[in-house]
Amino acid sequence: MEYTTLMPLLKDHQMQNEEIWEIISFNDALYFRSFGAIYKYNGEKIVPVQNVLSNAMIVFQDQLFLSLGSRGIFILTAGGKLIPLKGQEILEGRSVVDFADDGEQLILGTAKGLFTYSNGKLEAFSDQKLNEQLERDELNHILKISDEEFAFATVKNGIIFYNQPSQNFQIYNRNSGLQNNTVLSMALYKGKLWLGLDNGIDVIDLESPVKFYTDDSGELGAVYDLTFLNSNMYLASNTGVYELSQNDLALLNGAEGHSWNLEVIDDILYSNHNKGTFSVQNNKLIPVEERTGSFTIEQPPAKEKGLLIGNYTGISVYDPSSRAVHRLREVNFPVKKIVFENSDILWVAHPYEGLYRMGIQEDLKKTSFIEKVNNIGKKGGYKADVFRINNQIAVFQDNIWYKYNALLDTLLVFEELRKFENHRLLLEDRTGYWFTNTISNSIVFTDFKEQKLNLAFRELNERLVKGNENLIKYNDSIYYITLNDGFGEINLNKLIRAKRSEDVSKPIVYSIKDSKRSYNIEQLALIPFKNARDVQFRIALPDSDAMELRYELEGRNGHRGKVVEGNLNFQNLSYGDYRLKLYAVSAQGAASETTIHNFEVLPPWYLSNLMKAVYFLCVIGVIGLIFWYNRRKLLKHQRMLELKFRQEHEERLRKIEKERLVHEINSKRKELANTTMIGAKKNEVLMEIQGELNRDKDKFSNQFRLKHIMNKINHAIKSKDEWKLFETNFNELHEDFSKELLKKYPRLSNKDLKLCSYLKMNLSSKEIAPLMGISIRGVEVHRYRLRKKMNLDSKENLTNYLIKNF
Repeated sequence: MEYTTLMPLLKDHQMQNEEIWEIISFNDALYFRSFGAIYKYNGEKIVPVQNVLSNAMIVFQDQLFLSLGSRGIFILTAGGKLIPLKGQEILEGRSVVDFADDGEQLILGTAKGLFTYSNGKLEAFSDQKLNEQLERDELNHILKISDEEFAFATVKNGIIFYNQPSQNFQIYNRNSGLQNNTVLSMALYKGKLWLGLDNGIDVIDLESPVKFYTDDSGELGAVYDLTFLNSNMYLASNTGVYELSQNDLALLNGAEGHSWNLEVIDDILYSNHNKGTFSVQNNKLIPVEERTGSFTIEQPPAKEKGLLIGNYTGISVYDPSSRAVHRLREVNFPVKKIVFENSDILWVAHPYEGLYRMGIQEDLKKTSFIEKVNNIGKKGGYKADVFRINNQIAVFQDNIWYKYNALLDTLLVFEELRKFENHRLLLEDRTGYWFTNTISNSIVFTDFKEQKLNLAFRELNERLVKGNENLIKYNDSIYYITLNDGFGEINLNKLIRAKRSEDVSKPIVYSIKDSKRSYNIEQLALIPFKNARDVQFRIALPDSDAMELRYELEGRNGHRGKVVEGNLNFQNLSYGDYRLKLYAVSAQGAASETTIHNFEVLPPWYLSNLMKAVYFLCVIGVIGLIFWYNRRKLLKHQRMLELKFRQEHEERLRKIEKERLVHEINSKRKELANTTMIGAKKNEVLMEIQGELNRDKDKFSNQFRLKHIMNKINHAIKSKDEWKLFETNFNELHEDFSKELLKKYPRLSNKDLKLCSYLKMNLSSKEIAPLMGISIRGVEVHRYRLRKKMNLDSKENLTNYLIKNF
């Protein structure tokens, strides 16, 4: 919508801080009414027609009527002249505050009553009762609703709806649910009356199936029951028993305190009260039984002996004719409800501990049996409720319905009521069944055929007395529902029409903002991540019969739920794309078109595209670094393997060489040992020959020749060449033996070294003797001397000593 100021069209005329109160189209021009003047706009310029103080303005029968306060009523001509209305002396100086066009007559409203103008004649309104009411309430505005109905806004008492043919009127004020009683303006739109009040904006659904009575004083409290007797309404509440007549609430004499129930039996009103049981006579409570408080009073079928009273300690029997009361002494527990299975058997409900089935004698003097009903639900009958539905005993426990099977003497699931689990029965009559939903607190009406109507908790202003909901039938169309601070009147026929024509409009998103700024709803909102800790949507649902507005948020942070009072807040949203789906739902479950609004929460700075590129480069760098490090590590490992291989190869070569050397040494050792043994054997033979020759030397003729032979043998035994060969081979095996030995024992002679060499080879004295060319005895003597030189203990083995230490 585009707005254009008309102020420049005033040109030289100046408005003195005026407010425009009314605009009327008349004779191809617009007339603006302020408290200071009447302005005319012809499409080109705006000029003040009259500088007058006016209260109201209307076009009637092609004439523009003005109310100029105490000056009276005037007709404004096309030329801008004011002509006083004739015959207005009847107004007696009263200011007309509003007009209404009723076709053939003009209705004029003053603060203290109505007048009519027709055929040039001004008269007082014909309905004196309405005039008296308007004078008390102080009229403020008039609005024609239809050809027969008017709405009068008052300063002191809300709205008065008036039916002109019947001359009946009904008042809607704070007691009916308005925020306050001063109505400043009215507008009719699609069958609903919108009101501008001192305390906000209210709307009255003129075709609403539910009307409310509200006690704004707080005196009435929560209503538990209501009933009618002789056209009077009586209310039972937690503060007492009241009579309501013509919107006047009066507490009955002696009725203070909590009252649970009201019953009219044989044209007598009974009250089940916290103080006892009472009858109501001449607006006064007359005691029936004051021994204990009571919950209910019932008349047995086909019995005229008395009434059964369910009280705080059991059941009492009251005979209205004799006013006598006696107790059924077998019943010693509180009884909140009594339902008759037949004329002899009844079911009673304990307030908390479940149900009992009992028989009663015909004279109501005594019970024939009492049995606890145990097989009820998981809680053993805790807070079970009992009803008579379609002539069957039905039990409601844990939100599940059961019915009593008399043949099996047990409770079975009530199959016909499976669809009404979580629904407690309020009323059964020939039109259908009324339930209350124990979860949503809505009221449901059904005829178990095609009709199923849902009256939402919100449609009852969320004022039900939870756990003690009560519905009372007045006639085939009118029902009353008890509320926390009054009651509601339900028109079933209107309810059926209203639910058939429910209009559920499409929700509208008209505002979106984060913690810092607002966004254009026509564009995709891009919300910075740091501002997404609080994202607020404002949502409108204009002119709708919807009871709930629901949402579903699709994205990284999925949510679903209900929109409360048009406000929807999301906290700490993650970054990403989001899709907000909105739809309205009526009490009947009809859903509106879905409104879809997309928005995006931008990623934080550390997840922006630039930072992602940086992260990518860092990852590539890390991968390259890891590759370089692994390659370097691999090369190092390869070098280590090569070094290890070379070391192992060299070790193998050394081992092979060592083995070869050991083998060579062993070979040389064997060779040395063999050579030594051969030399020892040779010398041993030579010494034997020499000994033989010495023994037989006298037998030789040529002694010289014998001596020569002996010398040769001697020379062969003591040959230095053999020792040198032995010494050379011995030194190859034991290279530093002589050197180490001399280093430690420098006094050793060559002969001592020679003996030590033979001993190192582990040769015995017998083997050494031939090699040294001496006797075994000589070897032993030599060994003894060597031990002395080496200063060895006598226990030390010389051979072992030389082998281990050198």
